[in-house]
Amino acid sequence: MGNRSGQWRVTDLAKAPANWGPRSTGWAWLELVLPLFAAAVLMVFHKPQYMPSIFVESPTTPLAWIAWALLGALGGVLSFSGLLVVFFLVYSPVYLAGKTSMLIGKGAWTDRRELRFYGFCFVILCALLALVLWDWRWFVSAFLLLAGIAPSFWRALV
Repeated sequence: MGNRSGQWRVTDLAKAPANWGPRSTGWAWLELVLPLFAAAVLMVFHKPQYMPSIFVESPTTPLAWIAWALLGALGGVLSFSGLLVVFFLVYSPVYLAGKTSMLIGKGAWTDRRELRFYGFCFVILCALLALVLWDWRWFVSAFLLLAGIAPSFWRALV
């Protein structure tokens, strides 16, 4: 049976469905390491002389192979996070345009957290477009930081 109004109620908030399991260690790891990696990539983007020498030399040692593998793995996670950010930013005007009747009060009920999320995504999209018109390096920096903090940012926003 589904959870219809009056059917059942959570009396113990410690055992509520959202709190049943501890936060995943993978998620906690991602929220810590991904912003640090994004900041490191941003630092190397602006100051190439800070590139670690292990990435400049020929990858002949096992340590260099491990470093390149770690760089590739973290780069892939950051790229996937960036793709998710792009999706939500590009979809936000489409979503808000579809909810215009609900925004002016003539439509059906909608979740305010969802509207706040997509409204904030739209504001970020406008800011990023302004940055790309102003200076592309500021755009790359802002987008890189946004992709790095995206997991914790989305969780805090919703």
